[in-house]
Amino acid sequence: MTLLIIVIIIALIFDYINGFHDAANSIATVVSTKVLSPFQAVAWAAFFNAIVLVLCQNGWLGFEFKVADTVAKIVKTEAITMTVILAGLLAAICWNLLTWYYGIPSSSSHTLLGGFAGSAVASAGFGVLADLSKIYLTLSFIFLAPIIGLILAYIITIIIINICRKANPARATAWFKRLQLVSSAAFSLGHGANDAQKVMGIIAAAMLVFANTAPKEEYEQHPWTHVKTAYKIDTAYYALDSAKLVSDTLNGKAVFLAEKENFAKKGKAKSKNYVGIKSSDLVKDINRDGKVFYAAPQESFVAVAELKPKKDIADIPPWVQYACFMAIGLGTLSGGWRIIKTMGTRITKVTPLEGVAAETAGSITLYISQYFGIPVSTTHTITGSIVGVGLVKRVSAVRWGVTINLLWAWILTIPVSGALAALFFYILHALID
Repeated sequence: MTLLIIVIIIALIFDYINGFHDAANSIATVVSTKVLSPFQAVAWAAFFNAIVLVLCQNGWLGFEFKVADTVAKIVKTEAITMTVILAGLLAAICWNLLTWYYGIPSSSSHTLLGGFAGSAVASAGFGVLADLSKIYLTLSFIFLAPIIGLILAYIITIIIINICRKANPARATAWFKRLQLVSSAAFSLGHGANDAQKVMGIIAAAMLVFANTAPKEEYEQHPWTHVKTAYKIDTAYYALDSAKLVSDTLNGKAVFLAEKENFAKKGKAKSKNYVGIKSSDLVKDINRDGKVFYAAPQESFVAVAELKPKKDIADIPPWVQYACFMAIGLGTLSGGWRIIKTMGTRITKVTPLEGVAAETAGSITLYISQYFGIPVSTTHTITGSIVGVGLVKRVSAVRWGVTINLLWAWILTIPVSGALAALFFYILHALID
């Protein structure tokens, strides 16, 4: 229990550092264009970083906690230990603080993933990496996220320039300063939704370790540590409780019936003891006694355990959600002035019009990645977007020396974090295990 509490505290410290490390992502342009003072800007971003939880919980943004699940499942469940998680967090914190000190806008997302994976590999070898396709997809977005942001920002800037080419310059600038508040708020929502979820996933993984290793009596005494789990199965199958099935006949054949709502989600089972049925085998919309049923031949049903289910996080306790979003909000409120200077002025000089275009492009990229559950870097995304608006003016408007240095930092983040995490793991393993 003590180690679980330590892991949770360290995770929230990382989330706080993530907030001030990445504060520049959503406010650098509003500060550099003097739309808001530095304090007003961080307060604005912190508010939207934190309020996004309420929007997500109510489905108003269409977000589910997919990113949290991706992070928690990047390593095979059986290979995750408290020591592995703690080593990964410590490595991520060290890299974040180092890059913040030198004003390098590196990815907090990738340092966390690199640390988590590196400590697990140090513990049990490369075979512990769970879903290589997701890992490759995450790695590809080191380059795809800034490219997508760049292209979108370039297109949006061109569109805005053509729409406003006959507008009064002073009046247009005033309007774009107002619109920057909206675009920076949108980016802050995306940042909060994507980044806070990563720490939620790490804490959920720690709770699953506690559930699997703690004595039953101790586990039951601490309901605050309980994480609901489900099982992923083939998406061609519905899964349902066999107790909900009723024997019947349909067109002379023996079938099982169950009410329609029992077939709500494909590819998910609440228990290994559930049964699965292919959607293609179902006879749908059968009306009996004013209720709608689905039916299928009895021999078509198969035990979920035979479908090789993978354990999945079904629900993260509300207190974890609130703690993570508040930590990142408070971190953002603390600011990150070293990185703001790099993002706001050193890559290219940004006008209010260009700030709107860059933040809008970055927001769209984050929302797309959030929809697909890809843990991308908000830093990479907004950097690419800022380069995109700079390219509209001319290629030389972008300070390519600064950009190339940032690219090297991005490439090094995962391997360096992984190596640091491996070192921390060996030290902690000697001290704790």
